[in-house]
Amino acid sequence: MNDWYDDILGIIKECDDVLDEAKKKKVIRKGKLVKKTFCPPGRKAKKGKCVTMKAKEKAKKKRGAKKGAIKRKGKFGKIKKKRAKAMKKRKMFGLK
Repeated sequence: MNDWYDDILGIIKECDDVLDEAKKKKVIRKGKLVKKTFCPPGRKAKKGKCVTMKAKEKAKKKRGAKKGAIKRKGKFGKIKKKRAKAMKKRKMFGLK
C-alpha cells in the first residue's frame, strides 16, 4: 500500500512542476520594459513561481486593499491623468 502511495505522490510532484499557473507579462517599471510574474488569486509570485499565501497574509492584504480604496477615491482625477500618460507610453512600446 505504501508503494502505491509513493508512486502517486511522485506523479503529482512531476505534474506540479509542469502545471505552474504563473503568467509572465511585459510591464513598464521606471521607464523600462520588464517581465513580471502574475499569479491567480490566493497565490503569490516567489522566485518566478506561484506559491500559496498564508491565511494571515491574505487577511492583511484584504485590510490593506480596503484602506487603499478609501485613499484612492480622493485622488482619482490625478490617477486618470497618470493612466492616460502610461497608456501612451505602452502604445509607443508596442503593447496594448
